[in-house]
Amino acid sequence: MYSYQNLRFSERLENAQNTREYPREYPRKKLILAPFITETLLIKLHLTLAAVLFIVTAVLRADFVNASERYGTALASVGQLHVPGQRFENGYARHYDEDCSATLITDDERSKSSRFIVSAWHCMEFYRDTSKALTFETAMGEIRTANLITSGGSMYSDWALLSLNAPLPHPAVLAMEEREEMEEKEAADTLLMAGYPRRASSQRKVLETARNCRITGRDDRDTKSNCVLQKGASGGAVFQAGQKIRYLGVISRGDGESQSIYVPLKRFRARISAHLERGRLP
Repeated sequence: MYSYQNLRFSERLENAQNTREYPREYPRKKLILAPFITETLLIKLHLTLAAVLFIVTAVLRADFVNASERYGTALASVGQLHVPGQRFENGYARHYDEDCSATLITDDERSKSSRFIVSAWHCMEFYRDTSKALTFETAMGEIRTANLITSGGSMYSDWALLSLNAPLPHPAVLAMEEREEMEEKEAADTLLMAGYPRRASSQRKVLETARNCRITGRDDRDTKSNCVLQKGASGGAVFQAGQKIRYLGVISRGDGESQSIYVPLKRFRARISAHLERGRLP
């Protein structure tokens, strides 16, 4: 009985093994190409796409490098203006230093140097003690003394032209007069602002920029933008950041949160042109 049951169990096990279904192995399908597409053509297409990708990448990299060089040259024109101020409070003179920004400028794109800078009038509002020199300092640490030549004379015309005791390299080029309106329209989406804002956490001020911002409107005769820089950037530069970086105006004021207002070059070009022409350098 025991052997019989074992026999029947062995038979059942053998039958189960013989009838077990295993996964089928399907033959790999061969890639069928359209009659006009060959493997050689596919290789050529692959190589062509790789070459196009390489060229596009190289062009984009070159554009980025060129833009960086253009920006770098323009930003080298922006420096710090140190103003020894004096206010009278309760009958006593109180001395303090005003730190603003200023831009080295020229009206000739062939000029490699200049002795003229533009800043904001309000930076010089309390400059009364002329025995103490105004100083202009570049990002490279070069320092020149400066003299006030002419200015707008109020916040309603917040610009000032100063001359340096010796020229400096890398001036910003003024937008051409006949192209100024067009360049300002082009700058509606391509403004670049630069200055030296005050930072409580830093002993030394550093150049800061607001890029890819635009013109948003007018404030009387001045221009509003959505560029944002902090106090201390007053007197700094406004550039039209297209293929050629051109100086469009001087930063006047802002709220430090959503906008900056600048005095457009066309408002004071006539007042500074004669000085630039007489003091033009090679």
